[in-house]
Amino acid sequence: MRIVIAIVLGVAVMLVPIVSAQQQPVSIRYLGWSFFLITAADGLRIAIDPYGNIGYPFPSVEADVVLVTHEHGDHNNVGLVRGNPQIFRGLAPGARDWNRIYQRFGGTLIYAVPGFHDNEFGTTPRGLDTFFVIESGGLRIAHLGDIGQPTLSEGQLRALKTIDVLMIPVGAGPFTVSVADANRLVDQIRPRIVIPMHYKTPMRQPPTWPGVDERPFLEGKPNVRRLGSHTHTLTPEHLPATMQVVVMEWQ
Repeated sequence: MRIVIAIVLGVAVMLVPIVSAQQQPVSIRYLGWSFFLITAADGLRIAIDPYGNIGYPFPSVEADVVLVTHEHGDHNNVGLVRGNPQIFRGLAPGARDWNRIYQRFGGTLIYAVPGFHDNEFGTTPRGLDTFFVIESGGLRIAHLGDIGQPTLSEGQLRALKTIDVLMIPVGAGPFTVSVADANRLVDQIRPRIVIPMHYKTPMRQPPTWPGVDERPFLEGKPNVRRLGSHTHTLTPEHLPATMQVVVMEWQ
């Protein structure tokens, strides 16, 4: 299988709409597990990885776009999202290859970077994964899905570019990277804000799910903020000077 990454050499845009969009904040709402609703600077609503029946109550969510990083039932419940959204699946039918996604909606750009759900180049039953990047309001946000590879290739890092906000699984278990690997990936990507996801909570069923909660990932990190809210609003001017881990509530 080949990793195909689109490189855009030039985009003609008008200056005034971009400046206007950058003056508006980007809102990130956490719905638990790996499910987020991002409201872009221009108002576009983007849902990522809506979960199926894994213990969390199903929220009322309406969006314009739904992104699915891979076709596992805790990430691909697109029917949960109301509003007749456009659906972009990172994996092609059969989940043996990636879809090429590079889509602009007004002032918001969404594109996909091929990745792996395992550390064997997608050859195990866990297969492939997709990283989604959202550019809006002067921010670049990346969601890594169920990444299983402990490091990124140079090509993947180039495709991601400079990431301001990184959503990364930190619950270990047999399904994603270990806590040590999650830390290694953060060191590679070097975002300004890290939002942990896909970790054990009392809502995650069954109770025997073998992963861990967020605390092992937080250990030793000097700049951790427990937001106490399920929504974080950001502009480029308010990004922290040094990397900050933001733990969000899902309620």
